[in-house]
Amino acid sequence: MEVRAQFESHVLALLRQRPAVNLQAARELELLCQRQLDAETLAGWRTFWSLATHFFEGLRLAPNRSIQEPEANAASQVLSGLQLREQFNAHDKPMDDSLQVINHLLFLEQADVISQRLVSILNDWSESPESDLPIEAQLDVQSMAQLAEDVQLTAVQQVADSLAVQLARLRAKRVADDIKTSLSGAQEVSRLLQHFAVGSVREPQPQVLAALKGE
Repeated sequence: MEVRAQFESHVLALLRQRPAVNLQAARELELLCQRQLDAETLAGWRTFWSLATHFFEGLRLAPNRSIQEPEANAASQVLSGLQLREQFNAHDKPMDDSLQVINHLLFLEQADVISQRLVSILNDWSESPESDLPIEAQLDVQSMAQLAEDVQLTAVQQVADSLAVQLARLRAKRVADDIKTSLSGAQEVSRLLQHFAVGSVREPQPQVLAALKGE
């Protein structure tokens, strides 16, 4: 079966079962994307395949995940990118702008969902600090750092990495003020993404980074 036919078959299986996640289809798509990434030599296309791999991996790993409109849109972007890759000629690059648009949308479709969910999880946790940190929060912040690294969005990656370290500390010792700091970190990620979505790359607020690092 050709690569495109394999992708289309598994994406169809994934979307047919929504809002539930077809874990087998997500895994097959993750493996397909990883194989394309391993074989890819061009930077822009490596970014695309890495974003796609992380998308399907995220669907597979996190418990209670669902496929809503943003996830369906992201799956469609993967198919659009695959079709574009089949037409791409490395010696004649009229599709660079189209690839940038696909990578931008594929990143934002994932990052927006993750940041909103992360803010919601940490907000709920800040109101019930006696409960355990949901595993989804740690997975989401790690996914955010990976996605930001894919598109070289350094500000978001810095905040996400610092937040990941702080959440790891909080799993061992919960402090109410530190939980609120975590929430501020998640909100900072959302702020940076909102600016990025309209073409403005901002630096993280120094006080937020310092608080996450315990400085």
